[in-house]
Amino acid sequence: MQAPKLKGMFRNVRTTPRSFVFKSRHLSDDRPDWDERKRRIEQEIAKENGDVSPDIDGPSKIRFSRNSRSNSIKTSARKANLRVVLIGVVLLFVTYRILVWAEETEFGKMLEFIRDNG
Repeated sequence: MQAPKLKGMFRNVRTTPRSFVFKSRHLSDDRPDWDERKRRIEQEIAKENGDVSPDIDGPSKIRFSRNSRSNSIKTSARKANLRVVLIGVVLLFVTYRILVWAEETEFGKMLEFIRDNG
């Protein structure tokens, strides 16, 4: 005997989550470089497995552009350090001007009174 089907508390429960498929108006569905990339990957897999075919060229060269990346990192680090130093100098100058102002006004006299009697 089966259990009776009762109305559940949650009526709009989905068994599968909602999904979103983005279809671009600007890009076509087929990629022109896809076939070339797929062919190169298949050749690399064939080389790894030892299945060498005559149409495969020599070993592929992997080039890392370390110099350009490290130079850009160094220049951005220099700019960041310069920014920090400039902000520090500005804050020190503002602090100095506030202290000079406090000593010249009545507030400075009050501080001296508190220091002498406190």
